[in-house]
Amino acid sequence: MLTEENNQINLKGWVDTIRELGQIKFIIVRSQLEKYQVVIKKDSSIDIREIVNNLNREDVVEIIGEKKGDERASGGFEIIPSKIKILAKSKDKLPIEFRDEIETEESKRFDWRFLDLRNPKKMAIFKIKQVFISTAREFLESEDFIEIHSPKIVGTGAEGGSEIFPIVYYSREAFLSQSPQLYKQLGLAGGFEKVFEIGANYRAEKSHTTRHLTEYIGLDLELSFIESEDELMDLEEKMLKYCLEKVKEKCKKELKICEATIKIPKIPFPKIAISEAFKKLNISNTNKNDLSDSEEKELGKIIEKETGSQFVFVTKYPFSKRPFYTMKDEKDPTLTKSFDLLWKGLEITTGSQREHRHNILINQCKEKGVPTQSIATYLEAFKYGMPPEGGMGIGIERIIMQMLNLSNIREASFFPRTAERLEP
Repeated sequence: MLTEENNQINLKGWVDTIRELGQIKFIIVRSQLEKYQVVIKKDSSIDIREIVNNLNREDVVEIIGEKKGDERASGGFEIIPSKIKILAKSKDKLPIEFRDEIETEESKRFDWRFLDLRNPKKMAIFKIKQVFISTAREFLESEDFIEIHSPKIVGTGAEGGSEIFPIVYYSREAFLSQSPQLYKQLGLAGGFEKVFEIGANYRAEKSHTTRHLTEYIGLDLELSFIESEDELMDLEEKMLKYCLEKVKEKCKKELKICEATIKIPKIPFPKIAISEAFKKLNISNTNKNDLSDSEEKELGKIIEKETGSQFVFVTKYPFSKRPFYTMKDEKDPTLTKSFDLLWKGLEITTGSQREHRHNILINQCKEKGVPTQSIATYLEAFKYGMPPEGGMGIGIERIIMQMLNLSNIREASFFPRTAERLEP
């Protein structure tokens, strides 16, 4: 934190570096993304020199002094202190190195995540993430969406299956929410028409990949009175273009620190049915109903080469791959009115038009083996007038990972949770 009044500086931050050149000492003090140079000359007071002689790296200090222009210093000025106060001491030996000059093994960095986050590059990631989320919210509010906050303690999973975390809820079994899916739809049943939520979702996936987290931030939205899934895709591409433009505009310094360049996409994004994607990838397996991670990556390269777009919607997934609430395609009931959005070969979104007709929804539950008694409350809403509707779920950490070309999704999570990590 730095404040300035009448050329007097008050700086509070962490001691990043201490250097000595002859009888002059230079203290680099770090405050968030900025670094400031404090100069201790030989004529500085005995009190200041004594304090400086006992400083450790990562001590928290307050510096009061005079601002002096110097183009060689960070920010174009240095600080000549009249007072230095140590606000908190740090041990003289750090458990990890978090500066870029020395690479520390990933697992150890996450053991000491609060220190790892002191790297300005890590802080820049989360500033960019915050700006993306706030501009997505701004866009959706401009489109008359209402933000909701659905329960995270639920009686059944939105997707069912084994990928749910059971918890003890007083004397009953409950689960952590996989997705706000069912509650988004209940909001539409309540007449809200357009809803969105930005919040945590929980998936008990035993995945050891660079793209999975057991707790992640999702941007989920649902809207009424759509005629096809195309309306959802149109909405998302406009939102992403808007958000990326805003991040590029507002986060110039952060993007520079992360050594990232944002390519603003042209809309509409390319669209390709999954059956056509298989052909482009020379896949002849007729029982296949999804793309593997490596196939998504390869498809992304092919589409970018053909169209110049880093984005591509993959559409018409088989019903065997999609949840029970997905609307089937009228022309071919083995397919669905659904899509995934890939960005640079990584799935960042799954969406679809939903089945809003009660009798058909019941049949699809039976087809999928979903016990209707476990979602009885949800199904009741479809007896009392559910509008034609659809929605999508977007993985925020995956967005940030692709935007900044991060090697691992864990870098985009504040304190990441994986199958092995519950601390810190």
